[in-house]
Amino acid sequence: MKKLFGAKKVDPQEQAKEWRKQLRSEARGLDRQIRKITMEEQKVTRSVKEAAKKGQNDVVRILAKELVGSKKAKNRIYCAKAQLHSVEMSIQQQAAQVKLTGAIARSTEVMSSMNELMKVGEIQATMRAMSQEMMKAGLIDEMVEETMESLDEVDEDEVDEEVDNVLNEIFKNVKTPNNKLPTPVKEDEPVAEEEEEDDELEARLNALKN
Repeated sequence: MKKLFGAKKVDPQEQAKEWRKQLRSEARGLDRQIRKITMEEQKVTRSVKEAAKKGQNDVVRILAKELVGSKKAKNRIYCAKAQLHSVEMSIQQQAAQVKLTGAIARSTEVMSSMNELMKVGEIQATMRAMSQEMMKAGLIDEMVEETMESLDEVDEDEVDEEVDNVLNEIFKNVKTPNNKLPTPVKEDEPVAEEEEEDDELEARLNALKN
């Protein structure tokens, strides 16, 4: 026979255990995202070098912008992972407190972290659902989901600087057989065949900055 007075009350200890399990699961998912982005970065980096060899400067800068975007995405995911860990640790502390008081106390720290985590696209749905559970359990207050404003206001000078930094990073290890960084090719100086390819890459990089 069904209970007449609503669903069975969730045990705070079990609830905390389930939250921690979900948070660890989401963290593993973010690790997979980071690996996926890193693999894609490696492919794009190879494409940048190939385009530079062919003198396709426009293509090189477009691909470099992709790398700038992927690096930002990885940094955002790393921040999200840190927040997930922070929330997990806070919940672990709450679980210990429940043993003493029998109830979950409100946490502004968890509320702040959950508010930020709900903005992370990769885990947004899970974090929204978990926030609802936390509100019902009394761990956090009701949150008003912020409207996503224009977070990516583009500063072209800043973007160009980041692109140059990415290109410098890609080509800094392009070395000659003498283990020296290649120098730009000069028209009045002959270039050895074995050094020509690396020198061309360096010259293309310098051209991109002009």
